[in-house]
Amino acid sequence: MHHLIITADDYGMCPEVNRAIEECLAAGALRATCVMANMPYDTDAAQLRRAFPQASIGIHWTLTLGKPVAAPKQVPDLLAPNGQFWPAAEFRRRWLARRIAPEQVRHELHAQYARFVAVAGQPDFWNTHQNIHVLPGLFMVVVTLAHELGIPAMRSHRRITVPRHGSALTYHLSHPVYWLKGQIIARWAAAAARYGLRMPAGVVSTPGFGPGKAAVEQIVHQMTWPRHAPAELVIHPATRLIPELFGSLTDSRLREYEVFRDPILVNRLAAAGVQTTGFEVLR
Repeated sequence: MHHLIITADDYGMCPEVNRAIEECLAAGALRATCVMANMPYDTDAAQLRRAFPQASIGIHWTLTLGKPVAAPKQVPDLLAPNGQFWPAAEFRRRWLARRIAPEQVRHELHAQYARFVAVAGQPDFWNTHQNIHVLPGLFMVVVTLAHELGIPAMRSHRRITVPRHGSALTYHLSHPVYWLKGQIIARWAAAAARYGLRMPAGVVSTPGFGPGKAAVEQIVHQMTWPRHAPAELVIHPATRLIPELFGSLTDSRLREYEVFRDPILVNRLAAAGVQTTGFEVLR
């Protein structure tokens, strides 16, 4: 059997996301979710461990949506004039221009961690909203903090490429920038592993399939599976659309919700030789 960690991001964003993730956890194929500790509905996570003891519950550190947990005067570099975090593109531009102090990032992430622990206990793993930490310099800032806080596992941004048409090799040859970025991120992941952080073999990337992972059965059928560690498939389900929150991930959230709340999916995946699991398998 191949092991697959299916993780639902964005718990805490809104009731529509929380309810969708809870239904998918109850259905069985979904075995992990991560919580946005700065968002208004993060306190729903207090009941997740009781309701779904088989699930891995992680922290989804957020620097590009909503308001900070820390006092605004302590993290002014992170905030737009309206008091909200800068959008992702502007955050990246400012970070690369050295207009965001790393100490302020650490302070805000530590505040979000403390809030998460107060609500849901120690996180089982971490990642970031919109993968905002995957930037030169910032990656190791976040990795170091996670290590200090004793969070045992993280998302690996090594890519397991599953193109809809053709092979991964053909896709890499025709998209050299994509390949090069993947090589750089793989080196960063190796550095994180040296800190003792456990990771899946990589995150499933599906060029040509369109937004979302609703075609999960086709994806796992076409995958070249890693041999020694599970892969991670990331989803973003919701019960209805809220465009001002969801950005480019809109209709795909509804499709994922319909697919992953089906209790038969876990059996269909098992018949295809795929066992879904949480981050505990990394132990």
